[in-house]
Amino acid sequence: MKWLRSLERIYRVEILLLFLWLVIFAIRAGSPISDPDTPWHIATGRFILQHHHIPTADPFSWSMLGQPWVTQEWLFEVVLAWLTQSFGFLGLWGLMVCLHTVTVLVLYRLCCFVSGDQRVFSAIAASLGVAAGLAFWVIRPQLVSYTMFAVFLWILSHVQRGHLKMLWLVPPLVLIWANAHASVSIGIAMLLFEVLISFLPNIGRLERASLTPRSRLYLLLTAVVSVMVGLFNPNTYHEFTYALLSNNSLMVNSINEWHSPNFHSEYYKYGVIPFLAGVFVLLIIRNKRIPMKYVLYFGACFALTLVYQRFMPYLAITGAPLIAIVTADWLRGLLNPSRLFRYVYAVLMLGVVADFVVQVPSLRGSVDAHFATNAYPIDSVNYIKQHPVPGPMLNAYDFGGYLIYRDVPTFVDGRTDIYLHKNIFQDYMDLQNLAWDAPDLLDKYKFNSAMLPSGYSLSVYLTNNPDWHIVYSGPNAEIFVRNKSIK
Repeated sequence: MKWLRSLERIYRVEILLLFLWLVIFAIRAGSPISDPDTPWHIATGRFILQHHHIPTADPFSWSMLGQPWVTQEWLFEVVLAWLTQSFGFLGLWGLMVCLHTVTVLVLYRLCCFVSGDQRVFSAIAASLGVAAGLAFWVIRPQLVSYTMFAVFLWILSHVQRGHLKMLWLVPPLVLIWANAHASVSIGIAMLLFEVLISFLPNIGRLERASLTPRSRLYLLLTAVVSVMVGLFNPNTYHEFTYALLSNNSLMVNSINEWHSPNFHSEYYKYGVIPFLAGVFVLLIIRNKRIPMKYVLYFGACFALTLVYQRFMPYLAITGAPLIAIVTADWLRGLLNPSRLFRYVYAVLMLGVVADFVVQVPSLRGSVDAHFATNAYPIDSVNYIKQHPVPGPMLNAYDFGGYLIYRDVPTFVDGRTDIYLHKNIFQDYMDLQNLAWDAPDLLDKYKFNSAMLPSGYSLSVYLTNNPDWHIVYSGPNAEIFVRNKSIK
């Protein structure tokens, strides 16, 4: 029948594979929000929409109120806040699914491009190129950076083939990137990297990334124009220099995402290591010529990830074209599978789709209803809203984002760069770890209350300190009040 033949054309293996992964991700994206920074990103966007200007001074904390603040992610935050106000949690979920879908489809097209249109393994490689970095796919502005990184790889693959008109896409993308996340310097570095590696000769099985002099010139000009365009943001050159904070040892040693990977964790042990091992084994055992540029991209991201685990999503993305290239001549019969195979796979797909449809009603409701109760001090904040406690209040770092969301002034929060000034973040770490000067710091900042997780060293200290008492004990936070307030 004609309609059945049309349906079979749609049920191509690569389409089913991509659709399967996208649905699985969409189901995962519906999980309760638990990232400590997501609430303050929403609150920042809400502030901009309410006041019609982008803040250049801190409006949220009491410790750094009015001090300079580089709001380097304002565009993402405005979009995030508008979506949550207009559509509730569904808008937030839709944004994450949309960015993820664009990333996967662009990776798929890149993999098809470099593998000679091996569509099946390109679909597999594109899915793996996101799945290996899945732990970092949470509602934060970095999502824009992951998508842009994949798009730039795709654009530059066409440029290498002489399609220089693709470079017209770069400046407007840089403008968006520069206003959505401070990693825009990655895009500029990629343009310069392409020029640099084009001078390298063939090395063994690694094929040089040849470029014509005209292509090199256009790439350099595009990089210059992109920098100029990228300066059109509220923070001008600070958007490009923000990454220099990685040189601050205090922040790097204290913030988890700036740590080196913990290969003993389940995510790295059962997700990342098998992915990396698979890529390395394929590169070794496959006697094929491989474009040097993708090996160098993979190697550079691997080195960065070993130092800062936040680069793991970029490493996973650079692995996708390598997988597609070395598997390009495998199982080409899958491009025209039997009718029985398609039908069996279609039945499996219907099961996954049915599972998604069942979970769709849970996506409704406000963002507040989708905050994970074990990740945020929801009950504790409700208490202080009904029973005001004396300030100033000390709060745990991970609680800061939610406190901002609930309009509670913070001592510290996820905007770590602000608190590097005046030694506030250093003092907070001393308080959290109950360093020798912690008792003096309680008096220095005149704390009259504190909201801390039970089990913190400081929580135990305050529990046994006769000058303090607990006024509320919630499921994941305790509120302490000083017996005699310091004026």
